[in-house]
Amino acid sequence: MSTAQPLTPAQALASLQVEAGLRVELVAAEPMVASPCAVAWDERGRMFVVENRGYPVGPGSNQPPAGVIAMLESTKHDGVYDKRTEFATGLTFPNGIMCWRGGVIVTCAPDIFFLQDTDGDGKADVKKVLLTGFGTTSTTQLRVSHPTLGLDGYIHVTSGLVASKVTCPEHPERGAIDLPRGDARFHPDTLEIEPWPGVGQFGLAFDDFGRKFVCSNRNPLQHVALHPRYLKRNPHLAFSDTVQDVAPFGDAGKCWPLSEDHTTAAFIPSLMSAPHAGTFTSACGISLWRGGALPASFANSAFICEPAQNLVQRQVLTPDGPTFKSAPATPGREFLATRDTWFRPVFSATGPHGALYICDMYRKVIDHPQYLPEHIRGSLDYEAGKTMGRIYRVTATSSKTQAPSSKLNLAAASTQELVTKLNDANGWVRSTAFRLLAERADKAAGPLLKSVATDSSTQSPTARSAALNLLNGAGLIDEAGLLESFDDPAPRVRESAVLLAEQRLAARSSTPVSPLAKRVAALADDSDARVRFVSVLALGGTIVANPDGAFFAPVSVALDKAALRDATNRWSRAAVFSSVPNKASDLFNASGVFIEPIGKEQFCMEFAQLITAEAPTTGHMTRALYDMLFYNGALSDGESLSMAFVTGMANVARTKGLAKDGKSALHAIVTTERPYAKSAGARLKELFQSASNHLANASSSAETKRLAIDLLAHSDFATAGAALQSLIAPQVPNELQAAAVRALSQLPGAQVGAWFVERERWRGYTPPVRDAVLTAMLSQPALQLALLDAVEKGVVQPWAVPANRRNPLLK
Repeated sequence: MSTAQPLTPAQALASLQVEAGLRVELVAAEPMVASPCAVAWDERGRMFVVENRGYPVGPGSNQPPAGVIAMLESTKHDGVYDKRTEFATGLTFPNGIMCWRGGVIVTCAPDIFFLQDTDGDGKADVKKVLLTGFGTTSTTQLRVSHPTLGLDGYIHVTSGLVASKVTCPEHPERGAIDLPRGDARFHPDTLEIEPWPGVGQFGLAFDDFGRKFVCSNRNPLQHVALHPRYLKRNPHLAFSDTVQDVAPFGDAGKCWPLSEDHTTAAFIPSLMSAPHAGTFTSACGISLWRGGALPASFANSAFICEPAQNLVQRQVLTPDGPTFKSAPATPGREFLATRDTWFRPVFSATGPHGALYICDMYRKVIDHPQYLPEHIRGSLDYEAGKTMGRIYRVTATSSKTQAPSSKLNLAAASTQELVTKLNDANGWVRSTAFRLLAERADKAAGPLLKSVATDSSTQSPTARSAALNLLNGAGLIDEAGLLESFDDPAPRVRESAVLLAEQRLAARSSTPVSPLAKRVAALADDSDARVRFVSVLALGGTIVANPDGAFFAPVSVALDKAALRDATNRWSRAAVFSSVPNKASDLFNASGVFIEPIGKEQFCMEFAQLITAEAPTTGHMTRALYDMLFYNGALSDGESLSMAFVTGMANVARTKGLAKDGKSALHAIVTTERPYAKSAGARLKELFQSASNHLANASSSAETKRLAIDLLAHSDFATAGAALQSLIAPQVPNELQAAAVRALSQLPGAQVGAWFVERERWRGYTPPVRDAVLTAMLSQPALQLALLDAVEKGVVQPWAVPANRRNPLLK
């Protein structure tokens, strides 16, 4: 049932449906807490709650800011918070918090504050602006948030999808730092800030090994796979992604609410439909399960809050090459859900005793008015629920109810005890121990951390990785220690060692490759995909540092092996290609990637694009084409690779302006004054004919036909026109028809405009094919005239051209 009126805390608790084997408990509710949107626990186990009471539009004119940081304590040590102290008040829209050096770091755009209680009364008497200038021009949903300490020793924040110009009051000499529409990190001691990959809205989490995950409304879980600096080192690389949609649109983006969805995303009046029904529309507050009071089977789980639809979903992550993919843990039933439409979960985190905590802002309306249709903005009560809020704890039913009663106080722990806690089963304990060790920077911790980093018999991979990073942050790690970790039995520790070694790799000038570089090169053929990935990225730095040097044998062999082994993975391909700026031809000549051609068509296409982009002359392209066609042409499965390679080359050659005088770019490549051009041209004609044959062959696969279509787009109408036109028929799958339409429209000198809009043919198009035809005809002036003629003759109805695509015709 939809709840027009709020439920009492007890009623709300009773209304929650949770995954089997779990128990939900209420640990705080109004008046103990109001509008909670984030929590953090200090080393004494006190909970600091961010209360964004002013959301969404503030307390009203002439009213003081309503945001509060509350400190909650469980005086009975039973896990229920019964003591409240207002640690800080008078904040505008606070939304994130992290404990640091006896105080808290709070995000409250335009500022990031440090708040501290120095006299022990529970109220902050220090309020210092660490950084300022974060964007406030968008809505209060879109703000810097989620300060989180990474294994790199930096505090990471999400951008809230807005750009900023940030300054540091303590260091005015630095000037403003441009932060584009992306995340950032800053050093907690020096306060130096820089852009960092990821575009998080309201959600940020690291796994045990420092791998970063973010989310946005429609993207419930994203893995930040690499830093853009790697891609920028090769100016010819046509790859710009840095984030993997772990839970992409489709099945992994589905949710199953118990309540009726009243959000604006559920129904779009202009479309008279609900395009987002049954999918995430407000994903936020993500966390990763890292051990504690939930069942062991919850390993590799991510929790995603969905306040618009009154639920929290659990997804299970699995490796996907060097990154991840995920799927709902219990399709058809959510981890936590209710019919109470006031339930607004916005934040999740693991607490000191291992339970999962959920912050429920408990609001009647969670949407910002700016995202609502104008005719209903003024009719909604945005104030309803502002003085309410609940915080829930989720544990396994088998967990002892008295578990939270044990008083935890890491503040009194010695350095040795904290090092021991890096191996704790509870993720919160490990993270807090890591934070305290980073704060103390105790040189005496060095030998203890080195012992942990090298002990694979009693120390977990998580502890060993944390110890390596702490040693690095303190400047206590040496090359010998890294080399030892390269042999660690856990791939995640090897990954950590490579990431730390990257900055140390010696320049490859005229000296032999350093032992460190040789070992990294060996790991480029590691059994683990992620280790191979980071090793290739690290090796690329040695090549970029010495652009005039030839490949040293270990580096060349490593890249060749990586290209061969991971050619089917787009992230791994990008890693290899980013590592060879202006040296792709060298890799082509040495690589064994074509020895086993199955499934490597995309590699070939991207490889050809790279070689063509870096080719200084048409003659160089001619030689590359000749080498490919004759090196690979005899392979039993090589034809598909040849088609892919030639298509990739033609794609880039066209952008270089080689298509002239009604001839394709490929024509320019095979008519050069090179001795092998004639042979390449003859083989190219054979390849075009073979591609045409595939289109007529019912036994050819859809993938082979798609490759053939893409290739024939670079021939001419006499060669490919009839074969492509034969595909535009009702019995052919929409995807192939649409591809044929695109290819026909690209053929030099093709007169296909009138053919596309012949009356009976136009009437027979399915919607996807008709859209492809319209797109093609709107792309060229000659085809636009043919379309206008068809409209004038009544073949194409004016309404068939969508309003947002009519401008080229109207002009």
